[in-house]
Amino acid sequence: MHPELIEIMRAQVCTIYRAVTGADLPTAEPATSEAEPSLEEITRSFAELEALARTSPALSERVAPFSFTPPLDVFLDGEDLLIEVAVPGVERNDVTVECADGTLIISGIRRGHRGSQERPYSGEIPYGPFYRALRVPLPMSSEPTVGLDRGLLRVRLMSLATNKQTQEATPSPSQPQP
Repeated sequence: MHPELIEIMRAQVCTIYRAVTGADLPTAEPATSEAEPSLEEITRSFAELEALARTSPALSERVAPFSFTPPLDVFLDGEDLLIEVAVPGVERNDVTVECADGTLIISGIRRGHRGSQERPYSGEIPYGPFYRALRVPLPMSSEPTVGLDRGLLRVRLMSLATNKQTQEATPSPSQPQP
């Protein structure tokens, strides 16, 4: 679990509470006699609250979903694949891109308004964790090139044929140059 995910989950709980009651979540005094809940218990309780919030149309209009699946486009660029993923407000260091066993996995986290006292009247742009897995239909190199510009994550997977041509065209240090 991402290190800051619990804090982001707490912010979502506060947003849901504010949307339901119109007031800020009261600060709770830590119980001295009770044991701390486990991470599994916190995650399960949060998922139940989030699912309950999605059942009310009025509440769903005011509270953006916590986790999301970002939209993507896939282009064939010559023999390479170019994948563009819409992740507005996400920093590059909050995204992980992996390619293994013919599957491209893009995951990360979109943080909320850190330290902001703004109270959302309506929420449509999701924040929290995101995840996409895409089966790559062609043999590609396992190392994607990744860039993020203005909320658009661009992932390029070189085909094995292009990768092989590039390696053959680049002389190795031990080869004499003509």
